Amino acid sequence: MTSTDPNDPIADALLGESTYERLRVERYALIKRRIPQKLVYQSGLLLVLALVVPIAATYPSSVRAAFPGGEPLWASPLVLWVGVCAGAIQLGTASCLIAVSIVRRSREPELSEATAHTLLNVEDVASMFGLATGGFAILLTVGFFLLGHTGGETFYSVINAAPRNPYGQTDVSVPVIAVGTAAAVSSAVVYLCSRHLRSESA
Repeated sequence: MTSTDPNDPIADALLGESTYERLRVERYALIKRRIPQKLVYQSGLLLVLALVVPIAATYPSSVRAAFPGGEPLWASPLVLWVGVCAGAIQLGTASCLIAVSIVRRSREPELSEATAHTLLNVEDVASMFGLATGGFAILLTVGFFLLGHTGGETFYSVINAAPRNPYGQTDVSVPVIAVGTAAAVSSAVVYLCSRHLRSESA
């Protein structure tokens, strides 16, 4: 794409050769950032999910006793599955964004408006699911884990008030340390992909 004004990205997109960038600027979208920046946000959310490991590792003894065997890191609490689903959403939507970017760059400058609209629709849906739905689920998961540091009284009052113990062991065992480690590794991979895509567009 030929740059027209590096200090004005909107004018650059409107006057440049990229059909995709022109349509992206013209259309309404809740999340207007370009794909590399969206991937950075998703990388950050995955890193937030990885915080469940240090949070659980530093629980006081009164809270640790609520987990099977008194070992929160090796437990598979019900609330963790919200984080597992959120992490899967982040990886799935990040993969969609990367695929959109690859398809777009492989077909430009001959990319048709119809194809560009289709790619933009995929990008918008992936962005909303990843950053909004997945992001909320990650914050909810980490919030539940942080309750363990608010004091035993508050922690156990939440357990007693819930219809089902959110920290109870699930039938399918996926330990906290495994989810946190996978989230940290995924965060690094998504971030590296964002850097690669950004360098290609520079």
